[in-house]
Amino acid sequence: KTGMSTVLLVPAVAVITAGIFYLYGAILQLLSKATVRNKVVLITDSLSALGKECAKLFHRGGARLILCGKNWEKLESLSEQLMNGSDRTLTFPPKLMELDFSDVETMPDVVSDVLDAYGCLDVLIFNSSVKVKAPVQSLSLELDKTVMDANYFGPITLAKGMI
Repeated sequence: KTGMSTVLLVPAVAVITAGIFYLYGAILQLLSKATVRNKVVLITDSLSALGKECAKLFHRGGARLILCGKNWEKLESLSEQLMNGSDRTLTFPPKLMELDFSDVETMPDVVSDVLDAYGCLDVLIFNSSVKVKAPVQSLSLELDKTVMDANYFGPITLAKGMI
């Protein structure tokens, strides 16, 4: 008799354990979506591979995306891809912004546009940078300034404006 109950107990424990893991996964998935739903998320250089993947994840989660890049046509194309691949009742159309960190003078306009559109910013993903591969002694001071504007002064001006 104990052999029969053991034979029935092992599959029952396996089914219950599988059910618990399934519910745990489903709850985690719901919580992860809820954490970004309706959050305002700005992604710089959203046209890069990493930027596109971030945009897809946040868009699926229901975030209010602000996609930034240097090419307006490519931003529009990315926005269309996101909207075509999602349920329009659960997602928001992304806001598109041309953004070039090497032009620090435009940062106040970007800050103003974001705050006028949404009133706040919840997540800021800095995904852009300028890289120079050359011997340092061969770089001009003008190129050094461009690199510093794009990699430091532009991003820090944007971040300070959002506080």
